Amino acid sequence: MKFIRTAPLFLLLLSTGILFTVAGIAGKNSIYAGQEYNPVKEPIVSVVLKGLEDEIYPWQLFDKAKQDEQMITENNTENEPEGDIIIAKDPGATPAPEPTPTPTPTPTPIAATEPTIDPQVLATPTPFPRLEPLRESTPEEIRNHISADIYGDAGVVRAKAYEFVPVDITWFDDALFIGDSRTVGLRDYTDLSDHADFYCETSLTVFKALDKEFKGMGTIPEALAKKEYKKIYIMLGINELGTGTTEMYMEKYTEVIDTIHELEPEAMIFIQANMNVSAQKSSEDKIFNNNNIGARNNAIATLADNFRIFYIDVNEAVGDEQGALSGEYTYDQIHLLGRYNELWKEFLMTKGVA
Repeated sequence: MKFIRTAPLFLLLLSTGILFTVAGIAGKNSIYAGQEYNPVKEPIVSVVLKGLEDEIYPWQLFDKAKQDEQMITENNTENEPEGDIIIAKDPGATPAPEPTPTPTPTPTPIAATEPTIDPQVLATPTPFPRLEPLRESTPEEIRNHISADIYGDAGVVRAKAYEFVPVDITWFDDALFIGDSRTVGLRDYTDLSDHADFYCETSLTVFKALDKEFKGMGTIPEALAKKEYKKIYIMLGINELGTGTTEMYMEKYTEVIDTIHELEPEAMIFIQANMNVSAQKSSEDKIFNNNNIGARNNAIATLADNFRIFYIDVNEAVGDEQGALSGEYTYDQIHLLGRYNELWKEFLMTKGVA
């Protein structure tokens, strides 16, 4: 008792450390799943401290079960999803009038002729409409933090049909890159930062992208207000795995894309597929695996209209035969080794728009 009275600060720090350690262990696969953590180099309490920087607090552990239960209930009360892809129709379109047969003195009707179409109209590219999900996340997927593949690959297939052209390094002189620690590597290990601006930071998520204050640069909306960009590249999604559902991720991602398009309507937006992890990492991790990454990539690909918004997949350049991040290109099964960021840059230089 005497020690307690004479060293209250020590006991407070000790008890706080114990509580944070317990919270880190309990939440590393739920509320802290998006925090980068190296168990060899860092104590588990660092997960909680990083979470505090992102406004994720230990007591939210007690809300997690309630949130999952609420999401399950909401999914069960929704109508059954359609079985086919739903393509949004142009609300401004009006149906063509039915041709009126020309009266003739004979009883034989005159066949309707094809309407004349202006050749210039045929040459004008038409943006793809956005696709609706095929279904909703199931309660089991929600409970097990499985990113549901609710869109299929329809968006990816039509996005890849676009014929890109090769470009030189000056293509990026009016470009902006937005991303997490992987984009930090692209900035630090290539010469793209001599041409483009980078708003990227370790652990950045799509949920914080628009509000994040980047040191000395302000927010992304402020950047778009100060400078006119012609190309905007975005890769966000690895840190969001295990947080919420595909629907939640897609809702926020759509908001980010639409906000950027509204603020910079003449810019081309390049949605970059999230880079896969290595085959080893994918087989060992229930959350950070390529099935979850693929499901969310399929979702964001549907936002591409092949007009102002394009979807490109760097896994084509850094993946192995199965599409996983090649083991020789990574040092931690997630990020590219410094020199291999050049492969990413070279890939981007094959994806110009004429």
